[in-house]
Amino acid sequence: MLNRRYLRIKVLQTLYSFFQDDQKNMNIRERELLTSIDKIYELYIYLFLLLKEIRNSNERLTEERKKKRLPTSEDLNPNLKFLNNRVLMAIQNSTELAREKSARKIGWDVEEDGLIKKLFQTIVASPEYIKYMASEENSLEEDKQLIVTLYKKYISENDSLKQHLTEKSLHWASDYMLANISLIKTIETIKDGAEVELMPLYKAEEDRDFMLELFRKTILEDSQNMALIEEKIANWEPERIAAMDLLLMKMAITEVMNFSGIPVKVTLNEYIEISKLFSSPKSNTFINGILDAIVKDLRSQNKVLKVGRGLIE
Repeated sequence: MLNRRYLRIKVLQTLYSFFQDDQKNMNIRERELLTSIDKIYELYIYLFLLLKEIRNSNERLTEERKKKRLPTSEDLNPNLKFLNNRVLMAIQNSTELAREKSARKIGWDVEEDGLIKKLFQTIVASPEYIKYMASEENSLEEDKQLIVTLYKKYISENDSLKQHLTEKSLHWASDYMLANISLIKTIETIKDGAEVELMPLYKAEEDRDFMLELFRKTILEDSQNMALIEEKIANWEPERIAAMDLLLMKMAITEVMNFSGIPVKVTLNEYIEISKLFSSPKSNTFINGILDAIVKDLRSQNKVLKVGRGLIE
């Protein structure tokens, strides 16, 4: 679910808060980092539970119509195609999702029922839903296409839902897009007759360790990293360089020096790309030049040690 670039960005944001804080408590910030990562997965689960509640809303409405005083033929013999949608059934029957819901103690409350009903009403009125319900096709691919389309067009972009999620957790606002992408990718992997298989939080087991080590060592090696940078900015006053640019360079140096399994080129490219998101338009050129000069010096001093096939410097 979380690739290493995303983890680097989360470390960057946490380190920025750490260095801006007079107390500079590494343990507190580390816990915040881990919390922010876990909240991404919580949002991913919460959005799956929303799809489950939308189906439940449809099921309740179907049963209520049958109990009307004067039910119509349609009330008594409803079109159950949406209720039986394979994707929704896979979500409904997912033991893994139920386990995560129970462990995290999250779910959609009664007071949120109004939002769920509005989302369902929007879905029912959509041309995609109407076409699907009238179609005689009955395939997993059709079911997947419907749910993905409805989710992209009428759920993820719903302003009321976005506002609700922001009020629910401040962490969720910045990670909403990633959670949506992950949910859609998960739906696309559903197999006929199978339950939903949720993505793991980290793509690889060692990614969590990578994230924590990068965070800790960037702090612990701050002075020596700053000394390396200062050697290359003789014509610049350090206080005139953006704090974000300095931090990106410190993280890059930390990674080059401490992660023997990551090629230098990969590290440098990653931080150049991240700088395009978080720094000024010219920052990436400046950062690239300084890092290239530092890495060249470190290599000449045999301080860049890489191991593994194709990584030996």
